Amino acid sequence: MKVKRIGLGIALAILSVAGVRTVYPSYSQDISFTRLLLNPENAAQRKVGALDFVAAWEMRSRNDNFGGISALSAIGDGQFIGVGDAGTLIKFTLNSGARISQSSIAPLPALQGPEMSFRDRDSEGIAHDPASGQFWVSFEGHHAIRRYSASFGQQTALIRPVDMQEWPRNKGAECIIRLNDGRFIVIAESVDDGTHPALLFSGDPVEQGSAVTAFRFRPPTGYRVTDGVQLPDGRIAIINRAIGFPGGFSAKVSILDLPAINRNSIVYAKVIASLAAPLLVDNLEGITATEEGQYTYLWLVSDNNFSIFQRTILMKFRLSDRTDNKKPAAVTATGLNSF
Repeated sequence: MKVKRIGLGIALAILSVAGVRTVYPSYSQDISFTRLLLNPENAAQRKVGALDFVAAWEMRSRNDNFGGISALSAIGDGQFIGVGDAGTLIKFTLNSGARISQSSIAPLPALQGPEMSFRDRDSEGIAHDPASGQFWVSFEGHHAIRRYSASFGQQTALIRPVDMQEWPRNKGAECIIRLNDGRFIVIAESVDDGTHPALLFSGDPVEQGSAVTAFRFRPPTGYRVTDGVQLPDGRIAIINRAIGFPGGFSAKVSILDLPAINRNSIVYAKVIASLAAPLLVDNLEGITATEEGQYTYLWLVSDNNFSIFQRTILMKFRLSDRTDNKKPAAVTATGLNSF
């Protein structure tokens, strides 16, 4: 009894000092933006390789589901949509004054329920068709590609490609890129002999009639592909990330002049910029592109892994290695029997 009374006394003493903390879940739809410097040691720095720094922000929200952004898509008029590790959609609009509006945070459709696990919700890549408004999201746990309506109101198709099922668990479709001609590229996170397994679909991957060509992508040594996007001029921009000690995260942006990919070919990309301390960098996993006048802008976003030691950072750069960003003519692709 004496031991129990002592224990009760200690507990009451702790409560009297610290109080009782009750945690309530937050469903806020607000996202705040805080400006960041590219280089805290040199506030004037604007150049990183072939990229001109425009702006950067730390993104925060009280919503418990905010964070873990693994891919980002620019869909026009300053609107962006990201997907997160927990199957979350994160939408926001940046106006011309770089002020945020119309933000929302919501779960992806058709990923809830007792039969679903975290692996079903591990969304890693996003692709968008500006003509139809449709979206495709790749998943790396239970390897799959899901297609969604323009409003993300419903899932319209699901496929688990046979070639993707050979990829290691939790190291699957890290990146999905829709090309201007209707083809799709999917790159796995796993690295074997310094290369990523990758697939080229001749059309919509969820439709019958889309042929698959397997190839491999070789990232910079020590790095892994985390996302990619086709630029208006037809080239592909890729973000490659590394984690090292004691430097922490670093990233390299590379550009691929899209070749005629053949079965079992190995594809390389040219590094145009590197981000490492003391420059602003984190776990960069998403990349997208926009056009403003004659220039192309690259947007990078980081996955904070829902960790208090990491941040969700959005960065904007102007691509300065080429200004004649002419769009290639569209080519009809097979397998595009849209619903």
